[in-house]
Amino acid sequence: MNVGLTSYAFRWAIEGRGTPGGVPMTPIHLLDKAAELGAQVVQICNNMPLDDLSAAQLERIRASADALGLTVELGVRGSRPGQLRRNLEVAQALGARVLRVVLSAPGWEPGEDQVLGLLRDLLPDLHAANVALAIENRFRFTPRALAGIVRRVDDPAVGVCLDPLNSIANLIGPAETIAALAPLAVTAHAKDAIVTRPGAGLAISGCPLGEGQVDLAAMVEALRATGRSLNVLAEGWMEPLDDPAATLAQEEAWARHGIAYLHHLVQHGQAGSARRPREPRPRMEDR
Repeated sequence: MNVGLTSYAFRWAIEGRGTPGGVPMTPIHLLDKAAELGAQVVQICNNMPLDDLSAAQLERIRASADALGLTVELGVRGSRPGQLRRNLEVAQALGARVLRVVLSAPGWEPGEDQVLGLLRDLLPDLHAANVALAIENRFRFTPRALAGIVRRVDDPAVGVCLDPLNSIANLIGPAETIAALAPLAVTAHAKDAIVTRPGAGLAISGCPLGEGQVDLAAMVEALRATGRSLNVLAEGWMEPLDDPAATLAQEEAWARHGIAYLHHLVQHGQAGSARRPREPRPRMEDR
């Protein structure tokens, strides 16, 4: 199991907040930073789209990754057939063996039967490209529904990108999400969060990996139990700070900590995964 990060670990740098001249982080800079922080894998997602780059530009990104010893995965939002086929070409140009897909996009909300049809139609292209499609659990389908779609496709070229927190939007917690999707995962995101009750409702706040309430050690073990070679990639739900420079500094600190924490989990497993929250977790029964 290899450890890395996704481009969403540097959400604010990629948007150009606080960077010199407001210039967004580039793919080459992202790769350099990931290698500096100890990553083995980088998933370049839809906040840093590559499908409009030239062949020469894609080749430079691949050459940079190769020189740094990094594996690249590609991420895209939207599942229109033409979009998927174009991004398969991009994945091949980068030497990526995983194409992570968020099925829905603005103006594009396919239902289960439509998703099944487009996935089955894409299978010959996936096999020819030697790329695995990893569908990320988001808000459109529950983990159980997504698992059902993947099982109905019934092909090793189609799996899931497991994210333990995304399905909270469907009131489905990390443990249930991991149980439903880990057996089908071909790659995974790692995020952590703390749940508090500031008033009548609940607030879910992102935090550095290992300092929240997501059992990331259990997720790693569930992924290990598949027997497949998987990548686990640090992300984060980090709100920007008032000071742009402080935002970038904290974002990098979270990424550095996340990669180190995931390396520790992968190397030491459950025995070395004691979490050290910043403060005692609120007990819901006391609220």
